[in-house]
Amino acid sequence: MQTISVNDCLQDSPKFRSQLDRHESNIDLLEHRLEKVVKVCSLMIDSGKTYVSQQSLFANSLWEMGLCFRDDTSSTKNLNKIIHALQEMNKFLTTFLDQASRTVLNNLTVFVKEDIKASKESKHTFEKAASELDSALLRNSQVLKSRLNEADELLNQVATARTTFRHAALDHVHCITMLLARKKPEIFSTLLSYIQAWSTYFHQGFTLTEDLQEFIQTLNEEVVVMTSDATKMEKQLSEHHKLVDCQDTVIINSDDSENVQKGKDVSRIEGYLYKRTSNAFKTWNRRWFYLKNNQLAYRKRSGEDLFTVMEEDLKLCSVKPANDAERRFCFEVLSPTKSHILQADSEHVYKSWIEALQQGIGAAIQDSDQRNTNHSSGNNQPSNDYNSLNNRLSNSSKLKKSKTLEVLLKIGGNEKCCDCKAPNPSWASINLAITLCIECSGVHRSLGVHYSKVRSLTLDDWEPEILKVLAEVGNAIVNDVYEYNVPSTVVRASSKCQDSVREQWIRNKYVDRRYVKPLPNTQLIMEDPDTKKWSVRKVRRRGTQYKSIRKTTTKSGAKDNVMIIGGNTGPIALDTISSDDDSTISDDGTDVGEEDISTLEPDMLLYKAASAHNLPVMCHAIAMGADRNWKNLNDRGRTCLYQAIQSGSVMACEYLILNAANINVQDNDGQTPLFYATQIGHTAQVCLLLKHKADQYLKDNDGTEPLEVAIKQANADIVTLLKLSRLNEEHGNTEDSFNDAVRDFTQLTYSPLHK
Repeated sequence: MQTISVNDCLQDSPKFRSQLDRHESNIDLLEHRLEKVVKVCSLMIDSGKTYVSQQSLFANSLWEMGLCFRDDTSSTKNLNKIIHALQEMNKFLTTFLDQASRTVLNNLTVFVKEDIKASKESKHTFEKAASELDSALLRNSQVLKSRLNEADELLNQVATARTTFRHAALDHVHCITMLLARKKPEIFSTLLSYIQAWSTYFHQGFTLTEDLQEFIQTLNEEVVVMTSDATKMEKQLSEHHKLVDCQDTVIINSDDSENVQKGKDVSRIEGYLYKRTSNAFKTWNRRWFYLKNNQLAYRKRSGEDLFTVMEEDLKLCSVKPANDAERRFCFEVLSPTKSHILQADSEHVYKSWIEALQQGIGAAIQDSDQRNTNHSSGNNQPSNDYNSLNNRLSNSSKLKKSKTLEVLLKIGGNEKCCDCKAPNPSWASINLAITLCIECSGVHRSLGVHYSKVRSLTLDDWEPEILKVLAEVGNAIVNDVYEYNVPSTVVRASSKCQDSVREQWIRNKYVDRRYVKPLPNTQLIMEDPDTKKWSVRKVRRRGTQYKSIRKTTTKSGAKDNVMIIGGNTGPIALDTISSDDDSTISDDGTDVGEEDISTLEPDMLLYKAASAHNLPVMCHAIAMGADRNWKNLNDRGRTCLYQAIQSGSVMACEYLILNAANINVQDNDGQTPLFYATQIGHTAQVCLLLKHKADQYLKDNDGTEPLEVAIKQANADIVTLLKLSRLNEEHGNTEDSFNDAVRDFTQLTYSPLHK
């Protein structure tokens, strides 16, 4: 029998709860089985008494039958002996049934009704103390920092409740441990008495009784030993109450012998923390957290093996105190995509967790760097052809990635953080298309993915279409839009500013959009009465800077205002970031439609800019609050995503999708963007939409699916993509084939156009 650790008991750890649940389940099972044993034994005794009664009748019937042998003295004598033997056997059986009733029924019934019942009462007391402790901890955790007197009082209540709980826990452990310890000698001693009665019943001449003598003797000795061990255990358990105190505890382990021998500093910590949920209610739940093996995980108090990994890789995380939280002892764990608010029970536990997390993050980064160093040095060693090929491919990928990063940082303003101007940014917001330093990236992550989606420039893998978006926009264009009207009194973020200043600046800039450049329609009407028309111009996308408005003169001499991209600063060879054939348009000055100045609203501007795949103007429209899913009632109820698809621009489609455009929206004809891209035969857009999990089963008003359209048009590439995606969704076993196909189409679509 596995005993419960006293430390686990005092800490109320999940391991203790798991062992306690297992022992209590064993007791419940034991109670159920003992009740069944008692019930069956009672039926057996009743059946035995019926057998005795019937055998007496049988003997009497033999006496009556003996009258038939009255004249045969020898037969009568033999029959009398048989009848006498039957009567003696009936006496033995009656005695045996009486002993079975006194031993099995009485002893086991007392064990069930008294001993097991006592464990139930002990469990009730334990659960009541646990509930009172949880309530005290909850009230303590909810005290605001400003209420010091109330906090001290509640801390005293927590200490009292914890002491009461630990005494109750030890009493409960003592009760169930002794119950489980006594069950074997109790049961076996009862069965031993039963077997002895049974042996007596069969008498000395029965072979079975002789065979059982050795077993009975051995079992008797074991019962003596079990009784002695139970007595010793009871003495040990009575000493455990001396270990009870009211101090909070946290478990820190740094004794991983294998890693210590390798010279690694392994930081491990586990214990209870309150976790704030990310839903709208912001509720707090108490969970048992682990920091182990470069991961942060947690689980509920019940369920030893059921845990949730909060962060898979600590080297991408950071930790800082949550000074703005209303509760005490709060800290924040930040990752590229999420942020978590956690709360400790005391100052000691709070500092222990922050220190352990910082050490764990440092160790994870150091371990990653060491592996990269070992890998690099290993490339110089002799290896077989297969390893050499893998090394060459890996080096080629690293060189390509490094070159891509270098090109991105050459885009206007990208060499510095978009928000605080810190040099050498290593993070990016893919939907805003800007580069960031690590401090600003943490604030962006806290805004939520509906405002900013953050990735690492050095650690993450990048899709070509996202790189094209980053290359097209950049920090200079975004800041020209989002920092146009910054009052001189506003404190801007800097590379060494306080966290509160940085966060306020970023929230004002992207969430509240306080400084966004306004659309100049009203202003221009006042300044220039001759201004009548506006247009969004298709331009060459690479190596450009954003100019929102330019006045041009037509052949007739009238002034025309155009929202354009202009001011080429010289071409930048983007290689894998270069545009595809369908969406590359020279700076030919071609305008996509003209709108009266009174109709120049953000929604229509985004709609027109998407048709011209003009990302800077799209950026401006989104900053002005344009609805990405606005439907143009004059164009079959289509959104700007349809316009981007019609223009043939993968880049414009990706930019809209990154900024929450609905890829499964349907126009007045019931056609989705995927249906429309299939219909006009734009393979690159079909590939992109399928990568983003577009629903290909949505039918138009005629009940037609995109696959039927592709088959009718005999478009082999689109048919292949749609079928592979469908098989992958239906069977889940073609994901590699689908990814390979997408990769091939991506390489074909985004192949370099300019060397």
